[in-house]
Amino acid sequence: MKISEGQLEAKLLNEETNIFIILGEEPLRIQELTKKIYDSLESRGYSSRDSHLVTPKMDWSFLSENEENLDLFSSKKIIEIKMINQGPGNKGSRALKDYLSKKNENALLVLVEGIDKKSKNSAWVKNIEKKGLMIDLLSLTGKSLDHWIKDKSKNLNISISQDACDLLQEKTEGNLMATSQELKKLSLLFPKEKISLEKMEQSISNSSKYSVFDFSKSFINKDKNKCLRILEQLKAEGTPETLILWSVAREITNLYKIKSTGSSNGIWGPSFYISSLEESSKNTDKKIIESCIKKIALIDSSIKGQNKNKPWTEIKDLTLEFIIS
Repeated sequence: MKISEGQLEAKLLNEETNIFIILGEEPLRIQELTKKIYDSLESRGYSSRDSHLVTPKMDWSFLSENEENLDLFSSKKIIEIKMINQGPGNKGSRALKDYLSKKNENALLVLVEGIDKKSKNSAWVKNIEKKGLMIDLLSLTGKSLDHWIKDKSKNLNISISQDACDLLQEKTEGNLMATSQELKKLSLLFPKEKISLEKMEQSISNSSKYSVFDFSKSFINKDKNKCLRILEQLKAEGTPETLILWSVAREITNLYKIKSTGSSNGIWGPSFYISSLEESSKNTDKKIIESCIKKIALIDSSIKGQNKNKPWTEIKDLTLEFIIS
């Protein structure tokens, strides 16, 4: 069933579905919905998580193995599958179709970032929609972006004037992660106040201007000093580790795709971004990229509390491994 972003909480309260797919372009919005789904499923007894990042040569046997290994004494899992700028491919589509054809005790959560309209109408998407809940996040612009900013402001115990809201949108160019960072900073500078145009200008003028996307650019360009400087700032500002990891996962997945196929076809982004990816691909050994993919899954487990490792330390170590290679 296809539902809107705003309908999710009611559906989670009133329905027992354990199959979900979220499609969108903004990692922050996907992450926020993912948290709501995880919270709901965990309250229903799904006590463990199994995360997978899709790559072109992925082994999909984990889907059948998870069900085959489930017995009377096993805990129910949440199987999370992340796809960035690509679908599951023929092999993955068949594995998903087979999984969905049976009644499953485990939950399935598929997160898809950056696929085109044609891909959204693929059979594998329709199969998941038919069996569970699907949310297709449309890009926020105009009034919808206004509403999102004001809603976020309210959650941070501040309010924002329309002039200030307009300036914030102009400054962040619709980048929701950068917008969210700026709103958090405003809530610390002016707690429980109304943010006027003057206050917004003051905050922006003092801004270091670094965002998660700045980190991604430095990561791809292998600028070690800048990368580490941005990472420390993002940590100090309370940026969620999940957003940092998502940005790294997207770049590593794109690099793996170029390295495996010899082409950047199908990767969305402006020409300078594609050029940076292609250049980075030439200067990075495939084994390093594969190592990073494995470590991304481990860091994801750390963020979710499945081990005692420190996610920020792991992200820094992964960053250095990639840059120094």
